Amino acid sequence: MKRIWFGVVFLFLLMGLMACEHKELCYGHPHFATVRVVFDWTKISNHDKPEGMRVVFYPVDDESNTWIFDFPEGKDGKIEIPENDYRVICFNYDTDGMVWMESGSYTLFTADTRDTNSPDGKQMAVTPPWLCGDHIDEISLIDIPEGTERVVRLVPVNMVCHYTYEVNGIRGLERLVDLRAALSGMSGSLNMAADCLPADLSESLFFGGMVSQNQIVGGFYTFGYSALDGQPNVFRLYLKNRSGSMSVLEQDVSDQVHDVPVVGHVGDVHIVLNFGYEIPSEPGSDGAGFDVDVDDWEDINVDIIL
Repeated sequence: MKRIWFGVVFLFLLMGLMACEHKELCYGHPHFATVRVVFDWTKISNHDKPEGMRVVFYPVDDESNTWIFDFPEGKDGKIEIPENDYRVICFNYDTDGMVWMESGSYTLFTADTRDTNSPDGKQMAVTPPWLCGDHIDEISLIDIPEGTERVVRLVPVNMVCHYTYEVNGIRGLERLVDLRAALSGMSGSLNMAADCLPADLSESLFFGGMVSQNQIVGGFYTFGYSALDGQPNVFRLYLKNRSGSMSVLEQDVSDQVHDVPVVGHVGDVHIVLNFGYEIPSEPGSDGAGFDVDVDDWEDINVDIIL
C-alpha cells in the first residue's frame, strides 16, 4: 500500500516539474501582436496608386532582424508581428531599375540608381523610377490586449521630382537617328528614412528624349538637384546623325532648375532650351556644338515621361 501511495506522490511531483518547465519555455517565445497597416493616400494626387507597397519593420533593439510585408495595390492589411518597439519604412515595390542599398539599416537605407556611361564616355547615373513612401521613427507594439489590434498608419508622399524639357531651334531633325540627354548637378541617391539627399553627392543623370514636330522633348524622374557650391546644372544633348557622328550641345540651366520652389528635395521643373543649330548630313558640325565619331550607343531603357 505504501509503495502505491509513494508512486502516486512521485507521479504528481513529476507532472508538476514538467508543467513548470513547459511554462518557462512558453515565456521564452515572443508574443505576437495583431497589427492593421493602413495607407492614407491623400498626399498623392499626381500619380496613380502603385502596384503595391512594401513595409519594413526594424526592431529598435536589433534592426538587422527586419520584418517585411507586401501590400498589393497599396491596400490596407492585417499582419502578425512579434511585440517590440519598431522603426518603419514603406515604399512602392514597382520600382524596376532601383538599386536598394543598406536595406538592413533604418538610418542608412538608401534608394540608388545604377551607373552608366554617356556616348562620350562620361560616367553618369540612370534616372530613378517613380517612388513614394513614408517612415515612422519609432512606434511601440508592446502589451497589446488580447483580441485587439493596433493600427499603424502610413501616409505615402511623392519622393521624386518630375522634370520635363523642350529643345527648340534644332534644324535638320529628319537627319537624326538617335538622341540622349544629361543633366549635371543632380543626385542619384535618396536616404529613405530621412527623405533627404546624401550630402556632398553630385552626379550627372542620363536619360532619353524624342522628336515631336519641330522640337526635341522628354521627361524623367529625379531625386532632385544637389549641385555643389559653384557647380552649375548643365544640360547636355547628344545627337547622332545618319552618318554615325555625334554632335554635343550644352547649356547652363541652373536658373531654371533653382527658380522652382521645392518642398524638401522635391519640386517639378520644366526646362526650356533654345539652340541655333543644324544637324549635319555629313561628319562635321557648323560650330554650334562639337562633333565626335562614336560607335553604337548603349541601349538605355528609359520611359519618356511628358
